[in-house]
Amino acid sequence: MDTASQYRRFLIVLAASFAISCALAAGINYLIDPYGLFGTPRVDGINARKPTAGERVRTTKPYMASVLGPTTVIAGNSRPELGLDPQSACWSEEDKPVFNSGIPGAGFYMQTQYAKHALSAGKGKKVLLAVDFLDFLTDTTTPSDTFPPDWAHMSASYAGRLDIPGENSSPWKIISTQAQDKLSALFSLSTLADSLLTVIQQRTPFITDRRTDGFNPGNDYEAIVRNEGQFVLFKQKNDELAARLDKPGLGLFPAGQEHSTDFEALKNFLAWSEAEKVEIILFINPYHVDYFRTIYSAGLWTELESWKRHITRIANDFSVPLWDFNSVDAYSNETPPERSERGTSIHWYWEPAHYKREMGELMLAKLLNRSCVTEDFPLSPGIRLSIENLEQHLAELRSRLLTSVGQD
Repeated sequence: MDTASQYRRFLIVLAASFAISCALAAGINYLIDPYGLFGTPRVDGINARKPTAGERVRTTKPYMASVLGPTTVIAGNSRPELGLDPQSACWSEEDKPVFNSGIPGAGFYMQTQYAKHALSAGKGKKVLLAVDFLDFLTDTTTPSDTFPPDWAHMSASYAGRLDIPGENSSPWKIISTQAQDKLSALFSLSTLADSLLTVIQQRTPFITDRRTDGFNPGNDYEAIVRNEGQFVLFKQKNDELAARLDKPGLGLFPAGQEHSTDFEALKNFLAWSEAEKVEIILFINPYHVDYFRTIYSAGLWTELESWKRHITRIANDFSVPLWDFNSVDAYSNETPPERSERGTSIHWYWEPAHYKREMGELMLAKLLNRSCVTEDFPLSPGIRLSIENLEQHLAELRSRLLTSVGQD
């Protein structure tokens, strides 16, 4: 055999080996589906839990919503993602399937766009949308770049994953984005490593996870509670929040303006939902009293009240219900365990900013007007806000907070 033939044979074997290796890796990644991107059936003990999915939710949740095709969508940031369970007994059969599109750390406009996509994927009829004070804070010392907001520019990094009739990106953008997402999830070595990790950690207690309905069951929080104590979670979040709010010039509107991108994003979503005949229920997330104290100490309590006035007016303009779960009471005022205590936690909150599923059940009972909890329902947090009752509610919450911080 001459040298040229040997070389050609070597290249053929090399190419075939490479192709087989790639196909094998792609097959493993597709079957294990470590991020939940492909919707591959979950098998207990093999790929039912997704310990690496939490790092990729901005990429994977649109695909998960498309597979599920929800009738009802829970939308917002990480707070409802952890607290409102799509498998709650509070949902009626007409509400199902329910998908939680909550996105940790996302801006408010992104939260609403992911909700639009999820609703469009299943011709959804209802959305529970969380509005969160911190998501609306902005730098008041500088003017905004453009008004009205450049929505296309704001969504450029993720719009190719979304299917929102009338708002879709160009066909090329959709094809290129989704091809990149899926090919990288099939053929990358990091995905292969995550697939192996997924199989290995199936029996590990309290690993992080995302269910097929988008819910975060909070297993990673439970692991910290057991190994380090809930004290650590509270201290970390309190320090983080204090640092975030310790910035001069925080407020609701850019310098010299009476509008903001986030308020406009809310109006945009409400107008879209009205046009699509989607029932909307707005709600303000609950906080532990530590969270309120930090907002108060940062000098932003008046901004919080002003924000609620704006949100209430917008909800009134669009004739949608708005619920406020902010409270200073036995629910929000639980004392977290001491530093030395491990394995125990308070009942309603993981830490000051994130409520547990138990609190979420009380919220769903009120939001949906269902008799689905055994708790003393009338005394649980949650009041439907209106133009007429808002000021009294704000005064009562302010009075209770001042009592909590030791002032008259």
